[in-house]
Amino acid sequence: TTYDPDLGHISIEMWSRSKRVEHNWLTRFLSNEIEGNLTLEHLDMSKEVLRKKCIIGLFDEKSESWLRLERFFGWKFPTQKSRECLDRLLNWGWSNKNLHPTIEEGSIAWDLLYKHNELDIKLYEYAHLLFEEQRLLFGEGGSLV
Repeated sequence: TTYDPDLGHISIEMWSRSKRVEHNWLTRFLSNEIEGNLTLEHLDMSKEVLRKKCIIGLFDEKSESWLRLERFFGWKFPTQKSRECLDRLLNWGWSNKNLHPTIEEGSIAWDLLYKHNELDIKLYEYAHLLFEEQRLLFGEGGSLV
């Protein structure tokens, strides 16, 4: 778990000013540049890894994302109980979900987080494009073509 009760009292703005804030974590991970400065070259490497090596799934497209993974890996859910479990996972509330306040675009916290994660945001936008492109591979409902 990433929950830290010591941080429960601070605002997202305070956290975004702290040393604990992430700095383009996914771009760093995919480009294997864990420390140091990142460049657009690291972003391009990360995009290439996503394009060549990943099936893109999106939280706001959970059902279609899951169908893609299910069909690609040949996963089966033959029993009623296993299908109900999957339905709970995809469509019901999550028991360990934490509610967080929405951050308004243009606010100080938004700007700070954007500054720290600009390359990851560009990578996320690219992942959305890849999700659409992969529809050609999987078809509209997530079925492998």
